Amino acid sequence: MKILHFVYSLGQGGAERFVIDLVNEQSQKNIVKLYALRDDSVNNLDFFVNEIGEKVQYINLKISPGFKTKLFFKFNKILKTEKPDVVHCHLDLVNYFFPLSIIHRKQIKFVYTIHSHAVAEVKSELERIIRSFFFKHRFFIPIAISHETKTSSENFYNLKGIIVIYNGRSFSGKTKDYEKVQREIEWFKSGKDSLVFCHLARYDKLKNQKMLINVFNRLREEDEKIILLMIGNGFDNDPELKMLANDHIHFLGTKCNVMDYLSASDAFCLSSLSEGMPISLIEAFACGCIPVCTPVGGIVNTIEHGVTGFLSRSVSEEDYLEAVREFIIKKNDIDRERLINYYHDNFSIEKCCSKYMKIYQEE
Repeated sequence: MKILHFVYSLGQGGAERFVIDLVNEQSQKNIVKLYALRDDSVNNLDFFVNEIGEKVQYINLKISPGFKTKLFFKFNKILKTEKPDVVHCHLDLVNYFFPLSIIHRKQIKFVYTIHSHAVAEVKSELERIIRSFFFKHRFFIPIAISHETKTSSENFYNLKGIIVIYNGRSFSGKTKDYEKVQREIEWFKSGKDSLVFCHLARYDKLKNQKMLINVFNRLREEDEKIILLMIGNGFDNDPELKMLANDHIHFLGTKCNVMDYLSASDAFCLSSLSEGMPISLIEAFACGCIPVCTPVGGIVNTIEHGVTGFLSRSVSEEDYLEAVREFIIKKNDIDRERLINYYHDNFSIEKCCSKYMKIYQEE
């Protein structure tokens, strides 16, 4: 089978991380080409390029920002030349392919992964109507990444029967740098028997990171032995946020071996106001790192409180503080090996890929 994936860029992000894992897995038994719209030589938009498998053909279209009508013709030429069996779109690029899904309906199956809450993906009522039409009449097959995303999309587009395929993530174990990471964390702990919390996310107001820092500052004031590792880019854009953090909170910047940090940590923290299905949460499960999260997006479908992690009652500071306190008290109630098995049973890229291939092959 010949599969073409189209993505806005390969900059740092959960959707982009997922796309790389999926195309790599699909390329083991299929012809797979990955097209990125934005020029990957600027603004760190090549973050994941080095992780593209050797069996995947990567094409960077180097298109400058902004809507361009001529792209309809460019994409149409690609489809006529490549003659794929499947076109799989991610993020905003899907809008360019709606008319093409009519032109090539008999030859190509068109699939779209809904990576976030439906309301967040759509910019206008006209766009909502257009998407609803193409999804309803099956010109495009929409795939939701969680049951929460499915419900929000069905309500927003007035549809029924949207398929759910949870994101997958590949994990082959700790890297050669794991011992170095352990030493780094021990240095942060300064010889104290501290609990290590790890937050993986770029700086974003929707990630609610100011609240997260407030919670850990308060815990420190209560003499809890804790450290918080903040891994992700963009925090230098808010100097006040970094100044707010006490000396037990460490901003480590971007890391390519995030699973080493999760494997060496006691808990994974996510304080978001909104989510789709966080790849970072799947990574935490894969490493047996106990998640402590706010109840948003697909998180509520994957964490059973007290069994596979801890959920706060709301996104408020007080409720998240209580969830972290509960983890500190009951952390030994959750078996880390059980979380790893939970990942293999539900979120491995192999199982995720198999479900997508089934959709591709259906008549």
